[in-house]
Amino acid sequence: MERKNEEGLTEKDFLLQYRPGDYERPSVTVDVLIFAVDLEEEEAEAEILLIRRKNHPYIGHWAIPGGFAGLDESLEEAAARELYEETGVTDICLEQLYTWGSIKRDPRTRVISVSYLAAVPKDQINPQASDDAEKAGWFKVKKKKLSDLENGSTYSLTVENDEDHIYMTYRITETYQRQGLMWKKETDIELLPAIDMLDQEKLAFDHAEILNVAMDRLEELEKEYREQNF
Repeated sequence: MERKNEEGLTEKDFLLQYRPGDYERPSVTVDVLIFAVDLEEEEAEAEILLIRRKNHPYIGHWAIPGGFAGLDESLEEAAARELYEETGVTDICLEQLYTWGSIKRDPRTRVISVSYLAAVPKDQINPQASDDAEKAGWFKVKKKKLSDLENGSTYSLTVENDEDHIYMTYRITETYQRQGLMWKKETDIELLPAIDMLDQEKLAFDHAEILNVAMDRLEELEKEYREQNF
């Protein structure tokens, strides 16, 4: 016997009268972090592929490639499509990294973003900016520990592009608190003042926070690769 809800509706009847527009819904985007790595050099710096936005919000700012997911595509399909539309890059193996849901992370509306990561040799990629991207470029990126805290650590996160004379330095403070069997992590990100005569810019949205987490995952991937191949 088919079960009915409190209103006496079967599942079929419930779905026939259901109106999605009666409820507020957040938008969903995907962000794709493409790292270029030299697996033969243990100390080589990684590079991240970024695009310069040509539309609001954050017009003119550098950002991680990405955009809105369509209702008729999976998140993986949306990530691959957005990457191709903005950079021309295709056929990349993507790993889902994290989901970002801070309420005010996007000034347009409530936007939840799912980030994806790939790490490939640089000579396999020839990015070409298009769609919402004014320009695509490679940035050297490095995360370095500065000090240990009683319940965490501080780091510097540098993002640099020699061609356009852009240099960004973020101070990252990561602290942890035990909550039962779990650890609660708090991250504070501060953009430091410009140095010398280089242009100081800020990554769009919360992309510095996304990049910070991606750097930790990239370190894990490099370690796993070296343990298996050397």
